[in-house]
Amino acid sequence: MKETAKSQKSTVYVVGTDEAGYGPNLGPLLVAASCWTVSTDPLGSVETLRRAFSPSPESSSAASETSAPSNLTKPPKKRRSKKNADDGAASLFDFLPDAPALDASEVDAVSQRADAVVPALNASLAELCARRGDFPLADSKQLYGPSKSLAALERSFWLALGSTRRVLQALNRSALTTDASWRSARTLLCGETASDDALPPWERDVDFPLPRDAKTGSLQNLASAFSQIDATFAESGVALVDVAARRVQPLEFNDLITRLGLKSELIADVTTSLVVETILRALQTQPTNSQDVKTSQELPVVIVLCDKLGGRDRYAPLLAARFPGADVKTLVESRAASVYRFCARRGVVRDGSTVEFPTEIAVEIRFTAKGEANVPTALASICAKYFRELSMIPFNDFWRRAVDDANLRPTAGYPLDAKRFRAEVDEARRRLNIADAVFWRER
Repeated sequence: MKETAKSQKSTVYVVGTDEAGYGPNLGPLLVAASCWTVSTDPLGSVETLRRAFSPSPESSSAASETSAPSNLTKPPKKRRSKKNADDGAASLFDFLPDAPALDASEVDAVSQRADAVVPALNASLAELCARRGDFPLADSKQLYGPSKSLAALERSFWLALGSTRRVLQALNRSALTTDASWRSARTLLCGETASDDALPPWERDVDFPLPRDAKTGSLQNLASAFSQIDATFAESGVALVDVAARRVQPLEFNDLITRLGLKSELIADVTTSLVVETILRALQTQPTNSQDVKTSQELPVVIVLCDKLGGRDRYAPLLAARFPGADVKTLVESRAASVYRFCARRGVVRDGSTVEFPTEIAVEIRFTAKGEANVPTALASICAKYFRELSMIPFNDFWRRAVDDANLRPTAGYPLDAKRFRAEVDEARRRLNIADAVFWRER
């Protein structure tokens, strides 16, 4: 019996998000997410976790005060990790609420084990994911730029897609890499199809083979890297469960701005709805090895790592609306970090409908600046940037044909150059009867 107890493990889900294309006037906004699981020692009993993540009746009034706009949350000094709070790296359970009903030793045990999850994930994959490693995962800005080829982004993206539990349950690696194309990758990552009515004119019925960059080489040559990824994941008790992205084309972008009012509200809406959808899919995706589900923890813990969205510091009302019925607990709100914790049974997805999770979940969500040092956020950054760059290929090709000028200088869509490009194609746009709202993002 003692040996059985020792073998019990808890599975913690870690979701990282990032965006690309927030600033441009042309092309889509990309928001991506990656979801990982980490096998850990049990974090605590279901009741301990539930009480640690949900405000007690005695502290509910205090919790509501800390999330009020007029009062910036300042955790008690005796509980505050000043280093973490100041540098934006607030870690799980750094800020503990008053919960007199919990035994202090229980809290300490939960804190120590959960606090180490994200650092352990990063450390276990550090060698594998180094920029010159088998599976380079870093901030996309380090892997790609005006003077760099697309190859590093492509390699990381296809290695990720071919190592993702959800994808591998749908097709094997051979099929994935043999038939790689813009359309197949878009369907796998974004859930879009060729007949999607939301696609702009320059993307309808368009496809091209991938990888795009000749330096990437053949995807069939990635076999040795896949083997190393599999071995490292197995040894570390880590799994990549899902990668997903949402493309917000100009027409939808403009509609959301009209409805929500502020660009900061738009990025928050898109990101948090993608988080809900990613969590739901992850909970529904069964491990490829049935033994992986034999855990002692019946209340899944989900850690979500987000960038600061639109420069805002307060997210409690947004999270309460996104997770109906959740009693959102504000741990800290500052320019460096905003951290929240709650238990949830439901979430609101992209179309505004409410979905129910397979089980109650305990969530901590952190909004911090420059989180790409964490593996889940780095992979989300890569997916978002790669698909933003791919999205501009059919866009520029379409307008080059529309103006009948093979030398039309392509655009990346950022404001100054976007105005130049708009002036050069405006006559063709009117002739083709393409509405300005379909072409141009107002903010």
